[in-house]
Formats: sequence, C-alpha cells, structure tokens
Amino acid sequence: MVKWEYKVVPVKTRIHSDHFQSDSRPIIDDVQNDLNTLGNEGWELVSVQDISLPDGRMFTVAYLKRRKKG
Repeated sequence: MVKWEYKVVPVKTRIHSDHFQSDSRPIIDDVQNDLNTLGNEGWELVSVQDISLPDGRMFTVAYLKRRKKG
C-alpha cells in the first residue's frame, strides 16, 4: 500500500497594488520559485485555500503531498 506524507504551508505572497503589469494582473513575488523548490523535494501541490480570519486578514495556504519514504 502506498503511504503519503502531507505538508501544509502558508503561501508567502507580496502583491504590489501600486504597480501592475500591462495585462493588469498584480505582481506576485517568489510563489513560483517556492513551489518549484518544494517540487524538487518531491512535494506535489494538491490544493490551495484562501483563509479569512475574523479580524479581516487573509492568507493563502498550500496543501502538498509526497510518497512516504521507507
């Protein structure tokens, strides 16, 4: 039977609302690099979730999995 391990990580994004690209999408720094690093470690992105806290703050969480060693 295949066994999995899971990782839950906050997605560290910085959205620059004062600077937009020509296609009007915000610039998000380092997300792709962070996910590629995790992918190189064997992690597969399963899902992401935006979470809103009662005080109005919002953040994104990424859920990843990889086959358990041994």
